[in-house]
Amino acid sequence: MTQTGDTQKWESQTALALGSAIEKGKLDPRDLTATYLSRIAELDKDKHVYVRLTKDRAEREAQAAASRAKAGLRLSPLDGVPLSWKELVDLDGEASTACSRLLLNNIASQDAITVSRLTRAGLVTLGKTTMTELAFSGLGLNPIFGTPENPHDKTKPRAPGGSSSGAAVSVANGLAAAAIGTDTGGSVRIPASWNGLVGLKTSWGRIPLDGTVPLSPNLDTIGPLTRTVADAAALFSLMSRSRADIRDVSLRDHAVIVPDNLVFSGLDRGIAKTVEHAIDRLGRAGLRIVMKPLCTLEQMEQLTWEGTSILAAEAYGLWGEKVETGIDTMFASVANRFRTGRLGSAAGLAKTLLARETVRRAYLAETAGFDAVLMPTVMSSPPEIAPLLADDAAYGEANRKALRNTTLGNQLNLCALTLPVGTDALNLPVGLMAQAPHGHDEKLLRLGRAIEMKLAQ
Repeated sequence: MTQTGDTQKWESQTALALGSAIEKGKLDPRDLTATYLSRIAELDKDKHVYVRLTKDRAEREAQAAASRAKAGLRLSPLDGVPLSWKELVDLDGEASTACSRLLLNNIASQDAITVSRLTRAGLVTLGKTTMTELAFSGLGLNPIFGTPENPHDKTKPRAPGGSSSGAAVSVANGLAAAAIGTDTGGSVRIPASWNGLVGLKTSWGRIPLDGTVPLSPNLDTIGPLTRTVADAAALFSLMSRSRADIRDVSLRDHAVIVPDNLVFSGLDRGIAKTVEHAIDRLGRAGLRIVMKPLCTLEQMEQLTWEGTSILAAEAYGLWGEKVETGIDTMFASVANRFRTGRLGSAAGLAKTLLARETVRRAYLAETAGFDAVLMPTVMSSPPEIAPLLADDAAYGEANRKALRNTTLGNQLNLCALTLPVGTDALNLPVGLMAQAPHGHDEKLLRLGRAIEMKLAQ
């Protein structure tokens, strides 16, 4: 079975479209997997996207998927569809280094739970993708293992977004049909936004973290990076063992808040215009929109960046000893972030935790009766890579800008979805983010699908 007769190349189609083609007998999973492996060999010679390929596993899984398709025994709508995994997710027999030399000998003895779930649904594992060292940055730079360049600027090497950098670029460059990453402060949504993709930050606890290298166990989440909301919903359903029904969606069924404070301030040129244009179109199409300030966003930002950092404290508690003994092997800008976890006191951390819970409750009260809050996913365009590698202060400033809007959802214990809505003044992708209360992932995906369908018209 081949691609003949199709006007669009398989590697640029959605995961569900590929699954449908397999279902209809128009596409053999073995041919599809071979296409991706060939493209990876051709386009990722420096291994800046994939840390390692699992070629033998992929070919075995594709063969099994082809046999099931022939027998009419497919396991899911995505049976036979190839995807990539972030390098901190365990694959049996493979290293889970989180792209750090500190974990070179961390060999997995079994698949992570979420890998097992998608494997049992028939998806094909292509390999593991590059990431920010130990997942501690929103920019996606890793001069040790390799930084995949943002594919949307062919003239200047720009940051891909992190920490799930290789995950995003694998999909954007047609090197995987979908990718699985993790999000602790924006690590799915930032690279998804900067690469023109859909990214889902799931509610904490909805998808098991067993078999993933942790950064901040009270904030870490697993989520997909895809071409469409429908693909994200399909993967979420399989990973969470739930059912995200996105059929028969309508904007008129939803009400949202658009904050007129904080999240729209200081945006890089063109981002506000693009996001506001998208929101205006949605309002004219029937989405109920209320614009008002949300004071809790500013309160949470202050707690996140000026109080004792919960993320940094947990990260240093987990990895501080290894960081201190192996600091010469690390990217200095990431090592410096880890070492901020030494600051503060137990009393200061407790104070921050208590204050955060108070702000969370106040946020839910402020947003009660609404399905989501809409905002720009990232306040900045993807920055050029070279200046960030040369100047730690520039790196820190760019990292904080990248994370400002997304990390609010982690700290407030929300689920969040980003989807592409246009380009900025540099002709680089811009994301619109919707965030909803914890546990409302399915409802959020319905809203996201309604938004996607309307903006595609």
